[in-house]
Order: sequence, then structure tokens, then C-alpha cells
Amino acid sequence: MNKKIGFYFVLLAFFTVLTSCTAPNKSNQADNHKPVNPNATKEAKELLSFIYNIQGKQVLTGQHNYLGKMSVFTDSIYLLTGKYPAIWGCDYGFSDSTHDIDNIKYRPLLVPEIVKQHERGSIITLTYHQASPLVGEPCQFVGGVQIKLTDEEWKELLTDGTQINTIWKTYMDQLAAELKVLQGKNIPVLFRPYHEMNGKWFWWGGHGGEDGFPALWKMLYHYYTNHHQLNNLIWVWSPDKPWHGLKEYYPGDDFVDIVSMDIYPEKDTNVVFRQEWYNEIKTLAGSRPFAIGECSKMPGLKEMETQPGYGWFMLWSDLGYKSNSIEELIKVFNSDKCLTADELLNLKK
Repeated sequence: MNKKIGFYFVLLAFFTVLTSCTAPNKSNQADNHKPVNPNATKEAKELLSFIYNIQGKQVLTGQHNYLGKMSVFTDSIYLLTGKYPAIWGCDYGFSDSTHDIDNIKYRPLLVPEIVKQHERGSIITLTYHQASPLVGEPCQFVGGVQIKLTDEEWKELLTDGTQINTIWKTYMDQLAAELKVLQGKNIPVLFRPYHEMNGKWFWWGGHGGEDGFPALWKMLYHYYTNHHQLNNLIWVWSPDKPWHGLKEYYPGDDFVDIVSMDIYPEKDTNVVFRQEWYNEIKTLAGSRPFAIGECSKMPGLKEMETQPGYGWFMLWSDLGYKSNSIEELIKVFNSDKCLTADELLNLKK
């Protein structure tokens, strides 16, 4: 095989053949797979199409890693199951040595690790627990990331040229520089900024309505797409559990490629994957793929049958092997229903 053929083109071609007998006959199906960014890179387009094509058929396994520990948790999953997760996730950090796992001093290690993981077959996803522009970085989680903005401060954040807005741009410029390096290496990224915005614990959360969170999301989208010309991003919108009022935080179909949700057990219960939450996120996603952006307890094979539409799940740090038995992890990561990094890499060969 010609080695110049794109990795995700190979994946897409494989699953096109695999699912051709059951795929709906729609003349506009390819158009529905286009990223919201009309200038998206070939690799981003191919990755998004791949996720569309496996939706409802197979699930990508995923693992989040702390910036200060890089791939420790991904490697732990391999040691437990014999499989590397298909998705490698990380954060851009916000703290200093007092909270070393998210220490910004480790940022120079991020791109080399992403390149390594990409070459091993993994799909990359990034989030960012950004310091409040009113506090600056490095900062503590509580009081720096978990902090509220007043209505006046929020309005200033969204107003171009103000002090808060300028500081915000400075931090987003730093992350953009890393993303541009990845773009130069033809690495697409499932970009999941400002997650759990329908909660009130992060500074970007709790602001509903058109002038609330949707305005912040659109500002970032335009800043990265038009100003920085970052075209390797697939835009993943990831709220907390789909509580009532979720739509107040949705920026619209023109700004979201994939919908996901963060799901952890309800307090003092074992309830995790409520069917009504699945129905809600599926309805909101419409024709778009949807996934589990974060979890501790992973969906088992039973949940994948009753809730078959998830494109992926991502275990958060060490919670994956603290909240699931080794037997459960082995069963899921080695099942035909789930895809792992080695299987993606084999499709490339």
C-alpha cells in the first residue's frame, strides 16, 4: 500500500466497505459528514467521516491523562487489558508545582507525546481547564478554574479589546501555537474546550442564553478558525449530564461537529447511564455523532446494546481502573464492539 495514503482515509475506506450493505442510501450523506469548518484539513475530514461511519456499530475506547503524568494512565490500561485505548486525551494545564499533575511547566512535553501516541495509532483529544482571565496562570483549581464571573465581567470578556478579552486571547494564543504544530504534522484533534458549561463550577459555566456560553464558544471558534486558521480541529461540545435547560448552552449546529456529555455516577447511587440522558443527547446531536466525553464507570457491553450510538467513551485518569473491575476492563477493551489503538494501527498497514 502507498504509505502516502492518509491514515484516516484508510480507516474510512475500511468501514465504508464493512458497512456498505447496511448504510442508508442517501445522496447527501457525504455532505452531512463535513466539518463545520469549511477549510478543515483532509485529516480532520477523514477522522470525522470515520466517526460517522462507526456510529452505532463500534465504539472507540478512550483514556484521559494528566499533563504532569503524560501517558501513565493509558499505559496502565495496556498493562491491565493488553490493549491501548483508541483515543488518547490530555489537558493543557493551569497550575504550578502545588498541583503538579496540571503543572504548566510540562507543556513542552505535550506535542512530542501526542506525536508518539498518534504514531502508535491513537486518535487525539484535548481539553483545557483554562485559568480565569481575571486570575491568570498558574492558579489553583478552586479559585482559579472553579470561580465565578459576574455579569459585568462576562460582558467584558466577550467585548473585543477590553482588558479581560485581551488576557483571554493571550492564553488562547498559547494553546493555538501548540495546535498549529500538530496541524503542521497532519494530526487532527478532537477539540473539547469549556466542558460541563451547563454546571456552575467553572468560570465559563452557568451562563445560559445567546449572550452566555454560546457567545463564548462562537468567539473561540471564530478566533481559532479565522484568526489562527486552525483547520485540524474537530469541535466537540461536551456538557455535564443533560439536565433540564441544556439547550441554553448549545451554540448551534453551525459551530459543533460532535456532541458529547460527561457522565459520572449520581451522588450516593450507582446510577450512571440513564436512558433519558442518552435520549436527550441523541436528540440534541441530531444527525451528528455523540459520545461520552468523560466517565469513571464505563459503559459495559450491555449498555452499548441498549444505548448503541456512542462514538466513544473516555475514562478519566485513574478513575477508570478504580471504578471498573479488571475483568470488566478486559471484557470491554477486548470485545469486537470496541476499537483500540492497535486495531486502528493495523488498518493503516
